[in-house]
Amino acid sequence: MQLPTQVSYPVIAIGDLHGRVEWLDKLLVKLRRRPEWPNAKLVFLGDLVDRHSTVKELVSRVVELIAEKPGSTCVMGNHDLALSNAVGLHDGPPPAYWVWRYGAAYDNRYTFLSYLGRTPDYMPQGKWERELAALKESMPVEHRAFLASLPWVAEAEGHIFLHNGLSPELDCAATVQLECLHRKVWDRAAVNPRFGTETDRLFKPEYPVWLGADKKLSAHPLPLPGKVQVSGHIMVDAPDANAVRIRIDTSGGMREPLTACILTGPRAEPVFVASND
Repeated sequence: MQLPTQVSYPVIAIGDLHGRVEWLDKLLVKLRRRPEWPNAKLVFLGDLVDRHSTVKELVSRVVELIAEKPGSTCVMGNHDLALSNAVGLHDGPPPAYWVWRYGAAYDNRYTFLSYLGRTPDYMPQGKWERELAALKESMPVEHRAFLASLPWVAEAEGHIFLHNGLSPELDCAATVQLECLHRKVWDRAAVNPRFGTETDRLFKPEYPVWLGADKKLSAHPLPLPGKVQVSGHIMVDAPDANAVRIRIDTSGGMREPLTACILTGPRAEPVFVASND
């Protein structure tokens, strides 16, 4: 499955979903009444999985919406990255880092419950790896292909859409970081962290800062000349916009509202729509 990484206006960006299909459906009722809807492209900002037991239904709904509105897309969040790597949706064996981290640091039991009908076991030794294999086997082939194919960034004339943000702690320009996001490149040879920074000290070759490893980037990303960064990842009380970035994760999968951001052009003021207005 090949999702687009270039989108045209009007664009409707939708924040982190975490399985909350009922909130997405409520939001869609409002969006379908908007004058922008017939020609709009949808951009989902990632984190489709974990935290709620209707993950399977949510992924199906997102796939349906992207098919309904050609030219729409979804970028990868850190929860999607963790799941995809832990169960081995890509070629090769699952990376040991993500096998461990998805079990230790993510709300994975809800994803297991949605696909397998039960929560996972972590013990005895080796059981967690077998549980991950069972989770992968339970996922529809379409879901596996979709989650594995999620791009790291999507781009419009005046905006980029990514889960977190560009980093001021890397020894390369924002334009280089954008190119690496398009190519899914995250290694020191291309994006070497500045010496002594937190990114340098905590560098993980498996976990790009742009997808979530550096939480500071949600509020304070490296500016990208000529483009505003639209992101999720960190839950905010209300949509938060300035000249550099727009943050719309008002839900985190834990509370309403789920928020959408409507952009009608490269310099347009964002219009926000909430699921519970």
